[in-house]
Amino acid sequence: MPVRLICVHHRLAGRTGHRYHEALGLLAEARRRGMEPLLFMNEDAEAAVRMALPDGRSVLRDPVFRPDLSFDQRTAAFVALLHRHVDPEVRRDDRLLLTVATQCEARALAGWVTELPESKRPWTVVLFPSDRWNRSGAAERNRQVREFQVVASELAGLGPAARRLIFCAHTAGLRGELTSLLGTEVLLAPMAQFAEGMRPVRAPTASGPPQVAVLGGARPEKGFHLLPAIVRASRARTEVEFLLQVANEQLPDEAFAELSRLAEEPGVRIASGPLDRPAYLSLLDAADLVLLPYQRIPYRQRPSGIFAEAVLAGLPVVVPGGTWMAEQVEAGVAAGMVFAELDPEAIAAALAACVADLPQLATQARERAPAWARTQTITSFLDWVEDEITLRGRAAGAPAHLGGGMPAWLSSATRRLKASIRAWARG
Repeated sequence: MPVRLICVHHRLAGRTGHRYHEALGLLAEARRRGMEPLLFMNEDAEAAVRMALPDGRSVLRDPVFRPDLSFDQRTAAFVALLHRHVDPEVRRDDRLLLTVATQCEARALAGWVTELPESKRPWTVVLFPSDRWNRSGAAERNRQVREFQVVASELAGLGPAARRLIFCAHTAGLRGELTSLLGTEVLLAPMAQFAEGMRPVRAPTASGPPQVAVLGGARPEKGFHLLPAIVRASRARTEVEFLLQVANEQLPDEAFAELSRLAEEPGVRIASGPLDRPAYLSLLDAADLVLLPYQRIPYRQRPSGIFAEAVLAGLPVVVPGGTWMAEQVEAGVAAGMVFAELDPEAIAAALAACVADLPQLATQARERAPAWARTQTITSFLDWVEDEITLRGRAAGAPAHLGGGMPAWLSSATRRLKASIRAWARG
């Protein structure tokens, strides 16, 4: 029987955000590799998502952020979901991926793997995309750190099942902090971007103003509430047009109404609501650069899927300083401009500077895109997972499919692999 790639996407319900595109890519890549794909997604997944993901099952709930439940209750609810829906399908040596982990999912997966008979334990990849505990002040950070302490204590006594758990993150800063919080090494993994259809083959717009794309769901942390002021400030400095995806996620009604009224202004083209992949890629294809007016704290150690898509598409970016995105620009891994403050005038100034230097930046962006296509895609991510599984098997002196092995970070081969990934991250 073929190995299964089991993707647990319990928050996947709509087409806005990286989870939808990631799921499309993971299932396609699984089939290309001869693996049997299986996706578990949210029970409220919209019809368009279910149609686009025929290998998906809309059966999961998300208890992770329920304030009425204790940490123990949220963990137990998630473990129960895994036992109910995944247990009947999982086989030893399957690959199970959960790519939106918090401490709750990490604890639940560790407990679930331990409760499975050894004959059914899959290789389980637990990817932390962000540092939520650093976003809302000292009290909230301390609450979440206490939860991490519970997880760390349980991981320390996990036993042989720990060998089948692969904890990882996409940025070096996040990896380091998580390693300390969990008390076990968290690895640095490539980004899992769906690169199909992103081909940096054209020069900037030959006639007319440059086209500035702002994509993704409208949230305050992504600066969408500032876009009306950014549009006005930018036009006072330079000649540009805007391509905006307008799909509300967390904006207050008044702010979203003001954002939507930009459709009435000349030089602003709006794509409303969630987009299917062809429509989304058409916006990227029409763009000359991508603006990401994001808040610094949520993105200090957090990668951005839209940023990665822009780099893969060979487009310059305008990003906030003090973030992982800015580090990529400053290191020459991506091309673009960095703004210092989350202020419409400062953002407009950086955007105008990018436009003034657009021919050179566009050339740089196209030149840098192939490196991302080689190293930061779903293909490279799953290659990395397979390499890590092989290394863990070799460290135990047994074939990887037998599941034996000490943690891979103890092997010299893994140290070399991690060193090469760190070198890429530093540019």
